[in-house]
Amino acid sequence: MAKSKPYKIIQDEPQNLAEEAAVAYETMRSMLGGNKSHLKVITTENDLIELSRTGIKKSTLKSLVGYLGISMEKMSTLLHMSHRNLQRKDEEELLDTLKSEKVLELAAFAKRGIDVTGSEEAFKQWLHAPILALGNKKPIDYLDTSFGMQMALKVLGRLEQGVYS
Repeated sequence: MAKSKPYKIIQDEPQNLAEEAAVAYETMRSMLGGNKSHLKVITTENDLIELSRTGIKKSTLKSLVGYLGISMEKMSTLLHMSHRNLQRKDEEELLDTLKSEKVLELAAFAKRGIDVTGSEEAFKQWLHAPILALGNKKPIDYLDTSFGMQMALKVLGRLEQGVYS
């Protein structure tokens, strides 16, 4: 009988985890327009909290709607504001705390979706297709609430694990 090889336990160095998080946050930053949006570098959750509190510019939405494959009108629905009010805002005007936080959550969701599906195009197809686990509704239709976003994230997790849903 062949001897099985013992498992090797590998511990991540905190520095590696920090670098991994920095890459994830940089991806989110690029989804929000990167240098064009004048967003400062995001390296920790504290940076996200600060950014939520100070607000993000309306101009960051244009980049994110591209990643989500939606219109600004749909984005206004996800942010619970009228499309007309969103149109009235100047490109450099800051969104309030709750809307800024929602935009950051949507960017994090999009990053996760692209990671799971493998590409931006595959993510957009998944986001706009009816999903059995969501009652044959599209994931995009669940992103206007935190609970809906949690449901969509669970479906992404199942997809990542190869579980049909």
